[in-house]
Amino acid sequence: MINREEALVPQDMQETLILAEPLGDIQGLEKKAEEFEEQAAKLATKAAALRQIIAGVQALNGDAETVLMQRSFDAHKTAFATRSPAPNGPRGPKAVLAIMAEQPDRVWKVIDLKRVMLERGFAPSPKAVEGSVKRLRETNEIEPAGYGFYKLPAATAASHEQEAA
Repeated sequence: MINREEALVPQDMQETLILAEPLGDIQGLEKKAEEFEEQAAKLATKAAALRQIIAGVQALNGDAETVLMQRSFDAHKTAFATRSPAPNGPRGPKAVLAIMAEQPDRVWKVIDLKRVMLERGFAPSPKAVEGSVKRLRETNEIEPAGYGFYKLPAATAASHEQEAA
């Protein structure tokens, strides 16, 4: 059975209420009450700050990730804005092929592939895109169209056009 003082305090704080002072020591009890009030004031301040953060995130209307998690890379004197990794998006060589398939007749600059993949959250860094392009070139899934330019092979591009139609 709990006494009246324990019933007024949350379960997880009850052990702090075990008083060493006898109940007749009013000054000691007053000091304990002031300590608890200070703790309560600090917790109330933290709760208010947390509520402000919640209100700010709600005001962003779902754009919190783009505002708070904005990153950029600087490579070859070019700044790349990036998103956090897309949870359901393609990765690596599959992502490069998916982007190139959107415009199958286009000749792509590697830097343009980097930009699109980083903006969509399909790659963690510009270097990762370079590695994917290299693998695709080695497996002949893309073909060079000049220094730093690549395109889908003619047969692949034709099959993508037929799928789109």
